[in-house]
Amino acid sequence: MKWLPAKWVLDKEAELSFQQSLNQRSRTNAVMMSYILITVLLFFTLSSFAATNYTFADILTRIVSLLIAMVMIFSIKKSATCYLDSILLFFAVLFTLINGLFFYSYAINHQELHEGGPMLSAIFITAIPILHLGQKFIIWLLLGVALLIIQFNTEVDIIWSINFYVITVTIMTAMQYQTDVLLRKQYKYELIQTQKAQTDKLTGIHNRYNFDKQFSTLLHNLKQGQCLSLAMIDIDHFKKYNDRYGHLMGDKALVSFAQLLSNQGADMVVRFGGEEFILVSVSSNQNKHWLEDLPMQLKRLEIEHSDSATGFLSASAGVVSVSANQRHLVNKTKLLTLADRCLYQAKKAGRNQVCRQKVSN
Repeated sequence: MKWLPAKWVLDKEAELSFQQSLNQRSRTNAVMMSYILITVLLFFTLSSFAATNYTFADILTRIVSLLIAMVMIFSIKKSATCYLDSILLFFAVLFTLINGLFFYSYAINHQELHEGGPMLSAIFITAIPILHLGQKFIIWLLLGVALLIIQFNTEVDIIWSINFYVITVTIMTAMQYQTDVLLRKQYKYELIQTQKAQTDKLTGIHNRYNFDKQFSTLLHNLKQGQCLSLAMIDIDHFKKYNDRYGHLMGDKALVSFAQLLSNQGADMVVRFGGEEFILVSVSSNQNKHWLEDLPMQLKRLEIEHSDSATGFLSASAGVVSVSANQRHLVNKTKLLTLADRCLYQAKKAGRNQVCRQKVSN
């Protein structure tokens, strides 16, 4: 569906994220606009009651508009999806039922319908930032049907109003298409830049910046019965590896090791710096044997390292675990300190092994 940018510029998940971001940014302005709309509608509704020539259709349309505006204010405090649904309800009803009734009433009473009304309605719909081309086109189409009903079910000739409305919608469609494409491409670029900022360039895994950003959330969101394990892993004698085999081979070894760590069932795999890596895992058990066979898996890669006791690249790891009940006792810094101590013990005990500790009261 090339004519609908919301269906092809971004993938489904990114499009949903884009819509939520757009909705969130528009909420503050939407509250103010809704209050202004309610005030204006109340004024005109009360003034209509005071007049002698008001019609039932005029009062009905304003009361319906008031109700919808109130629903919008209520929905702004709800989820982004609920908010978007209320916006769609508002404009679908307002620009079909209410505008349709208004145009019908005006055409009957004045035996004409000026071109400006439908044209301004089409332009106003274009100005709504959170609706994409497909949603706006539906509203334009429904309003067009209302104009056709007036043309073919009354004696009023509004063919020129319909012609100018079609021209306006055609122009607005072209503009909205370009806007939808540009907004989504900009968002896609922002996603790429964010991913680059949070990803280690060499290995493609998380970097330290992303770890610092996300770890506190993982710890805070621990549920009853869950356990968070943090592993600090260091490649043994990696400086000697670089000196003997060269930095290009060292980079290849780091990439291979990062791929191996990515298969360890961790929620986060981080290149912490140089040859140091961090793994974070949230599980529903104590995870006592997590990474126990990592040294053997690394040996199977058969990355030659003559300065290692095994003859192949090896690594040492320090693992510290904390349950949801004890999470208030620690923070990121303390867990890193404990994991670093375990790593030191693993190296002191001969390297190529895992040393673990559990946080307790």
